[in-house]
Amino acid sequence: MKTKILLLALLISTSAQAQVFDSSTKVTTAQTKYGKVAGYIERDVYTYKGIPYGKVLRFMPAAKPDSWEGIRSCRHWGPVCPQYRYDWTNDKTAFFYQWNEGYQDEDCLRLNVWTKGLNDGKKRPVLVWLHGGGFFSGNGQDHPGYDGRNLADKGDVVVVSLNHRLNALGYLDLSAFGEKYKYSGSVGMTDIVEALKWVKENIAYFGGNPDCVTIFGQSGGGGKVSTLLCMPSAKGLFHRAMIMSGSGMKGMKQGVAREVGKRTAELLGLNQETIDSIQRVPYLQLMAAADKAIKDVADKNKATNGYHGRLMWGPIADGDVLPGIFENGCEKITSEVPLIIGSTLNEFNPPQIDTMVRQAVIGQATMRTGNGAAPVYVYLFAYQLPTMDGDFHACHNADIAFFFNNVLKSAQMTGATEEGFKLGDKMSSALINFARTGNPNADGLPTWAPFDPSKENTMWLDAPDCRIICK
Repeated sequence: MKTKILLLALLISTSAQAQVFDSSTKVTTAQTKYGKVAGYIERDVYTYKGIPYGKVLRFMPAAKPDSWEGIRSCRHWGPVCPQYRYDWTNDKTAFFYQWNEGYQDEDCLRLNVWTKGLNDGKKRPVLVWLHGGGFFSGNGQDHPGYDGRNLADKGDVVVVSLNHRLNALGYLDLSAFGEKYKYSGSVGMTDIVEALKWVKENIAYFGGNPDCVTIFGQSGGGGKVSTLLCMPSAKGLFHRAMIMSGSGMKGMKQGVAREVGKRTAELLGLNQETIDSIQRVPYLQLMAAADKAIKDVADKNKATNGYHGRLMWGPIADGDVLPGIFENGCEKITSEVPLIIGSTLNEFNPPQIDTMVRQAVIGQATMRTGNGAAPVYVYLFAYQLPTMDGDFHACHNADIAFFFNNVLKSAQMTGATEEGFKLGDKMSSALINFARTGNPNADGLPTWAPFDPSKENTMWLDAPDCRIICK
């Protein structure tokens, strides 16, 4: 009898699954400015992956994507920017992150969309996710927690994630070799601007509101959000922003960046006459020279550019594309944009209490507050992850799955406990409300007032209860 019941349950489950998934081209075809795309429907959410938003010529600003005839299949992740492979020989770390490194190609300007409706005039809020990995690695699908399906379903919002150029391909400044390479050191960030332009032009086809766009990102993705807040070319392309464990980023000074570019060319045996050959240098050879150049220039200059005093690949403060990152008042160009800024309790060295990132969060929030700027809301994620006997604590990356409502999908990280599900419900609701209104207050949370530098009031995100803390 038990066997029959189990078989019946399996048949019902299989039947239900067949009813909630559809990958037919007829049902899922969507329009974009450049051509039609087909995706799939997973439990009422339309999903599209690997849609081109630009095309690449190495070290040049992205061009618009080529149009195509017919219907393009966009059902699987697109290529990711070339980068070094991770070492996954540590079993616990590999299990915790479940990393998806994808396949690499320099033609990597692709984005992914999750939505509950197509071209239906609903004007859903749009959330654009910027992945972590600093400015040198990572991609839009590398964590299970990045998946936008559950957030789109819960909040009736449109979620977008994307890939863009990284490391030397995105930030090697060759401007010393002439006007042709003037913006070579900025293409990693201007790629993201192109993606936001694609959203503005196309997201209505996917039921989204191009006038209600939230950018959010964690770690390097948070640094990208900070950078976009200071880029004149990005102004008006987004209307809310959330910075997760990404405060404190500063732009590399262009004089230093040019030294890195010149030293890279020298190590490759190139000069002013032969510099165009750099377009054809194999990627790993290019990176070996570029990484050696960064080390040489850092040793020479005792450089204090980059993230918390380290010279590394990232945005260049050239005074043109980027005046700076939260310095010299450059962040005031987007003062009308409400912000959420936060970090995790243990960040990089569990179980130690973080002081570096939290201090940067407070500094960034304080800088942004006042002078008529939109509200800033600050959080600290303190939930001690129970997975693998609690070894990871409230570490760097720990908050992502909770904001995405992916507590079960990222069970190997979150532990998928009852209290974890409740916390994820609260945090994802706060993000959805923020995307919709610019205010993150949500059921289950105490009143989340805008940041006051005199109090350093912060939303303490923990289970079973969240609370407000002040200094």
